[in-house]
Amino acid sequence: MATVRKRRTNKNPARKVTRKTANKHKKKVNIIGNKIIRENWDKKATLRQNYARLGLLASLNGVTGGIEVKDEQELMENEQRSLEEMAATLTEEQGIIQRDEEGNIINIIMGKAKTKEEIEELMEKEIEPVKAKTDVVRALEAQAANILKKERYQSEGELVWAAKLVEKYGDDYEKMFWDRKLNPNQQTAAQLKKRIRALLA
Repeated sequence: MATVRKRRTNKNPARKVTRKTANKHKKKVNIIGNKIIRENWDKKATLRQNYARLGLLASLNGVTGGIEVKDEQELMENEQRSLEEMAATLTEEQGIIQRDEEGNIINIIMGKAKTKEEIEELMEKEIEPVKAKTDVVRALEAQAANILKKERYQSEGELVWAAKLVEKYGDDYEKMFWDRKLNPNQQTAAQLKKRIRALLA
C-alpha cells in the first residue's frame, strides 16, 4: 500500500522536480533601469562579467570569492598604485602590512604625523576624474552631464549669518568654530569654511 506522500505525488505529478520544471524557476536578470545599460546587457553572462565588460564596478567593497585574472602584471601595478595612494592618507597610528602568498610579511608601510594644514589639504583635495575606458561609460557620463542641476536657494538669514562670521573673524575658521552664539550648531572649522565659501561665492 502506498504512503500518503506517494499518493499525493501520484495525484499531482507537477510537483515532481525534473530538469524541465527546475529551469522554469531559474531567475533571469531583467534590466529595467537605465536604457544604455539595458541595450548593452548580455543575458548569457553573469552580473559581474557584464559590469566588467561595460567598464563598471559590481561592488564598491572589493571582490569576494574568485575572479578571472587576465593580466597579472596589470593587476600587480594597480595594487601597487592603490597601496601608494593609501599610504599617503595614513596617520602616525596607522600602517599597512604587505604579505606574500604564504602569509610572510614582506613590507610594513607606516603612516607619518600630519599637520593640521596637511589634513585640511587632504580633505579639500579634488578627486581627479578617471577617463572612461568604454563607450558605455562615456555614454553614461554624457547622460549624467545633461541632467538639469537644481541650484540651492540661499536664504537671506544664511547670508546674514555668514557675513556676521566673516566680519567678526575674517578667515579664522578655528575661532568661528568656538563662537557659541554665532555657531550654535557647533559646525567644525572645515564645515564652516565650505559653507561660507558656498554662500559668499
